[in-house]
Amino acid sequence: MYRCISFWILFSFLVLSVFAEEPFVFEKNQGRLPKTIIPQRYEVRIDPSIEKGAFNGSETVSLAVSQPVREIVLHSSGLEISHARLLTEPEIALTPKLNAEEQTLTFALPQELPPGTYKLALDFTGKLTEQPRGLYISPYQANSVTGKALVTQMEAVDCRRMFPCWDEPAFRAEFVLTAVAPEKLRVISNMPVAGEMSLADGRREVTFAPTPKMASYLVALAIGDFEEVRGEMEGTQLAVFTTPGKREQARYALESTKKVLSFYHDYFGIKYPLPKLDQLAIPSTGAGAMENWGCIIYNDNTLLYDPATSAQSMRERVFAVIAHEIAHQWFGNLVTMAWWDNLWLNEGFASWMGTKCTDHFNPDWKVWLRAAGSKEYAMRLDARATTHPIQRPVAQDSRAAEGFDEITYSKGQAVLRMIESWLGEDAFRSGIRAYMQEHAYSNTTTADLWASLAKSSGKPVREFAAGWTEQPGFPVITVSTLPAGSQGSVQLEQSRFTIHQKDPAPLRWQVPVIYGPAGAPNRAVLTLLKDGVQPGTLLDPDAAIKANIGDVGYYRVAYDSALARRLMKAAPMLAEADRLNALNDAWAMVQAGRTPAADCLDLVNALSDDRSPTIVQRIVDVLWSIDGLERGTPNRDGFRTWACGFLRPQFERLGWEPKPGESPLDATLRGSLISILGAFGSEEIVSSARARFAAYLHAPASLPGDLRGAVFSVVGHDADALTWEQLHAAARKEDSFEQKRSLYSALVSARNPSLAKQTLALSLTDELIAQDAARLVQRVAHDGEQPQLAWDFAHEHLDALLAKLSDTSANHYVPNLFEAFDDAARADELEAFARKNLPAVAETSVAKAADNIRFQAEFKARVLPQIDAWWQSRIR
Repeated sequence: MYRCISFWILFSFLVLSVFAEEPFVFEKNQGRLPKTIIPQRYEVRIDPSIEKGAFNGSETVSLAVSQPVREIVLHSSGLEISHARLLTEPEIALTPKLNAEEQTLTFALPQELPPGTYKLALDFTGKLTEQPRGLYISPYQANSVTGKALVTQMEAVDCRRMFPCWDEPAFRAEFVLTAVAPEKLRVISNMPVAGEMSLADGRREVTFAPTPKMASYLVALAIGDFEEVRGEMEGTQLAVFTTPGKREQARYALESTKKVLSFYHDYFGIKYPLPKLDQLAIPSTGAGAMENWGCIIYNDNTLLYDPATSAQSMRERVFAVIAHEIAHQWFGNLVTMAWWDNLWLNEGFASWMGTKCTDHFNPDWKVWLRAAGSKEYAMRLDARATTHPIQRPVAQDSRAAEGFDEITYSKGQAVLRMIESWLGEDAFRSGIRAYMQEHAYSNTTTADLWASLAKSSGKPVREFAAGWTEQPGFPVITVSTLPAGSQGSVQLEQSRFTIHQKDPAPLRWQVPVIYGPAGAPNRAVLTLLKDGVQPGTLLDPDAAIKANIGDVGYYRVAYDSALARRLMKAAPMLAEADRLNALNDAWAMVQAGRTPAADCLDLVNALSDDRSPTIVQRIVDVLWSIDGLERGTPNRDGFRTWACGFLRPQFERLGWEPKPGESPLDATLRGSLISILGAFGSEEIVSSARARFAAYLHAPASLPGDLRGAVFSVVGHDADALTWEQLHAAARKEDSFEQKRSLYSALVSARNPSLAKQTLALSLTDELIAQDAARLVQRVAHDGEQPQLAWDFAHEHLDALLAKLSDTSANHYVPNLFEAFDDAARADELEAFARKNLPAVAETSVAKAADNIRFQAEFKARVLPQIDAWWQSRIR
């Protein structure tokens, strides 16, 4: 079954590469619904009742019919249609026919309907649950009291759950929403309030101004006991809404929003087009944030920041997520992808733009340098047989959610940055401005973007970029020396870089290789490598050569033995980005079986005294990876002892207390070092963490936000029953979801099996929001290193756990849990379980997880003896 699936996926890749995508044309655009009827305007009224778990709705849809039709087809899911009619003279009563599998609603017409404009009127009812899809109930905690709000999550295909609609991105229309709510509750949506009316039952009816023509997945509605902070930026009214008691934590978001909007006004040359921009923080969401036009809905953990208790990492996260979501107001909302196969035009661009904006205002965070982390994760996935192109074929909208992954977001961002570097910032920006101007309030394909960039730059962008977006994977560039008297000093050769793949398809890219003498970026040269093998530029024949200077390229670099030795000696003198890139490539080469582990570990050792927080953090990440390989082996304690000694000088340099004038990144690194040293058994770290936790229980303000996560983690790791209860009590008492999640994270790290069972039991309670509760089980498997215990529990209670999750999260749930195993037999077990128990849409997650389990088993057997021999030789 899975081989057949893999074949057809590969076949679709080849077809995609052969047949170039066309610019957007509505009539030819992909989708299930006929293009002969186009909605122009929806007037929707929603009357919800949280107490009853249901809502009543009605709508009138203005339609434009372009050809004679015998039926009206739109989307609907989970709704009961009580009355339907076409508002003609005379009125035509319609009988609904619902296809639950395809989520379509069809009305057969008594006679052919000629071209023209019409109005369709529907009355319907729907259910309210806590699953984040369509209109749903979002519970929250305020002053230890649980409250409930109503919010929406429409993307990808859940607007049809709140009202019947043409729920495909290309069917842009105006939306006029009306909502009924209790007098005391706030009601917000995409547009400003146009009118309110008191009702006889003591509630009120709120009607909003019409939206611009937009896709249905951007519709937003929220009803709740919200507080807000307000501001204004260049004529746009701003508000950040929170649940009760959290208003002050929204001020950083408000000030960040002002900066971000100003930056985007300047970059795009088009002002934000709506009169207001609301942002809402709510604990239970379907995603980290959703970019609804004019009404962005965030998870608490991505919008709220408390200067007194939040960590530096939270400050960075809030700014970055705001920058990403507001970028969507242009990339995605003003200009929308034509179909889900071009999702990257929304998400890849918002990721790139958000990072660019965040870096602009916060240069000391070194955002582009650290974006290498997300790029690395994407490259690990992209090197595997289960990867997919950025432009991923999506035959059915039911599979649209599968595209929201690291290939779409992080590979998309990395490829855009590489293209921007190749074209030049000014030409790239001019092309983006032209793209926005030409396609505002419309839809596009990637071909439309390439055309705009080609026109602004004068370069063949389509030919360059197609390999990066229309085929999977990426290349490794092998740099080797050439004999004296050759055309160049070095030779560049490209091939496909893979990890754990059998017989991968050979592919080729146009690669902008930036290379030159190590540590001398001013002498770097750019070669566009189009062929398999190409001579490079003449350089000093004895120089150490570094390729992918600045780490802007989305490719790996390998060196022949002579160049590798020179680069190792020069490594400490490289620029920060190049040291990081060398580390990342070195570990990837070990994973791919291209070099022995000692090569990477020698580089780690050469950089052991590095003062860059980002470099040291990458070393910490490698050591965590090795520790995972050591799990269950007799050498694990020895490795941990060696690693503690290796990292100790870095922690002694930073210490427990911040230093005057230190980098904000040092604060994050400090916590990271405490976490790993504590987990690896450093008695001094464990003792000090316990003392600080004891002080925190009596005086929470005594523990700085930057240390809380690390201290809680160390204390939770070896917790006894009393400590577990103290952590649990503190978690339950917390109103801040940032702090609450940090404390529950400590519970899942407990190594005591009886305490782990207590943590697992919490997943079936209501003390956490539903999604967080279900994820406790996965985290016990991964963070608590007790996958069998977690799987036994999950297997027994799977229906109850999956009921707490969105459909998309549910599809990933079991595969993600199984990835905590490193025995290849577990991959077989997962596949067998999935065939019997999981839906077909979970097959991609299952395939990825099974592949990763088998790779981890193979990698451990192949590499761990090399690693053990290396560190053991350092302690003799």
